[in-house]
Amino acid sequence: NASQIIRDKVLGHARIDVRFHTDTTAFLGEGGKLTSMKVRNNLTGETEEIAPAAVFVFIGLTPNTEFLSDSAVMTNEWGFIITGHDLRHETGKTIGFGSRAPTPLETSVAGIFAAGDVRSMSTKQVVAASGEGAAVALMIREYSKSH
Repeated sequence: NASQIIRDKVLGHARIDVRFHTDTTAFLGEGGKLTSMKVRNNLTGETEEIAPAAVFVFIGLTPNTEFLSDSAVMTNEWGFIITGHDLRHETGKTIGFGSRAPTPLETSVAGIFAAGDVRSMSTKQVVAASGEGAAVALMIREYSKSH
């Protein structure tokens, strides 16, 4: 959830129309540009077509990590993968590191890396996730050289 300060700023902003209980049912456009969208109030069933200047699509913060549930890769209580320095603060054990510490994007299992929004403590920004992906590619290469 957003902090109270951010909520207050958004709710009080003259150019932002916050619509609770609303589902988007269609994005409409011409020539590759958004012209309008259809929305439905999920309490009343009322539908409306609106023409916003812009739309920011947010798909949520539920990581797709269920496949790791039976593995040694540690996740936090919300399912985000714990990496690097943050592993030192967890009670679980790391596997295969010997005397070295995990690299910043390495999981609790040596040689397994995580990048982007699925990682605990990530910024949840596309540009950061892309950069982390590139960094992980280099870390994999270096790890492979030594194993």
